[in-house]
Amino acid sequence: MDRKRELQGMLLVFMGSTFWGFSATCVKFLTERNDIPVPWLADTRLFVAGALFLIVALLRDRDKLLHLFRTKSLVGWIIVYAIVAVVMMQIGYMNSIKYTNPGTALLLLEISIPMVLIYECLREKRLPTLVESIAIVLALAGVVSIATQGNIGSLGIDPLGFMYGLMSAVANAGYILLSGRLVRECGAIVTNAMGMLIAAVMLLPLGQPWDVPAGMDVSGWLVFAAIVLVGTMAAYAAFSIGVTFTGAVQASLIGVFEPVSGAVISALWLGTVFSGWDFLGGALIIAMMILVALKK
Repeated sequence: MDRKRELQGMLLVFMGSTFWGFSATCVKFLTERNDIPVPWLADTRLFVAGALFLIVALLRDRDKLLHLFRTKSLVGWIIVYAIVAVVMMQIGYMNSIKYTNPGTALLLLEISIPMVLIYECLREKRLPTLVESIAIVLALAGVVSIATQGNIGSLGIDPLGFMYGLMSAVANAGYILLSGRLVRECGAIVTNAMGMLIAAVMLLPLGQPWDVPAGMDVSGWLVFAAIVLVGTMAAYAAFSIGVTFTGAVQASLIGVFEPVSGAVISALWLGTVFSGWDFLGGALIIAMMILVALKK
């Protein structure tokens, strides 16, 4: 029975990772094929997904939601979290997808892992361990391979895409570092709900969700619905339940399929072409992710 439960958990984690990769391809479709502005897409997604998470929080975690509002330090903390981990993440990540492709954007996002490792070493005033050093080198080598396409000294991908990719990685590192206290005291659902809704309000001047772009035809709304329902809500549910069955380490190992799924889906759906340097960089970054997961 335990083995069956573990296999079910592995399947759920894999589904969650695949849904996130699918969501990245949906973003590419809307921003490139339908010419949807990133601020509008990011803000509208945050409002809709945040509202859905809030409904779940009201049904399941009302006490934790009230605890958040009654604790001044937590209110300040979640505002910082919304700015760093949500606003920066959404704008950086979606623009990275727009100017590069889903696979590359997801790989650049994972550079947040060695960023957190370096931060922890600085905070603890110590040198990286051998495993941490290898992970950092693998990540840097992977980024160089993807960014230069083998021509050291010049960028082989869109400079804006690379810049936004690094921005999303910094934001994701902020998410990893800032979310701990919020999740411990308020739960992940409340943190997601309020983080998204606060971020959505902050993005209102740029996003203007009431001004629907001309490119949002029937196919556009269907793809948007897929981003929210499949790439956000279903992905979160599958991954969260799967982790309880498999444990964090195994879930982290299976989670490496997220950038892989983004690359495969975008190649099959949008015809995205990847170079040998992309494959090499991806392999190096995925090796780093596996190494860090095993270190846990």
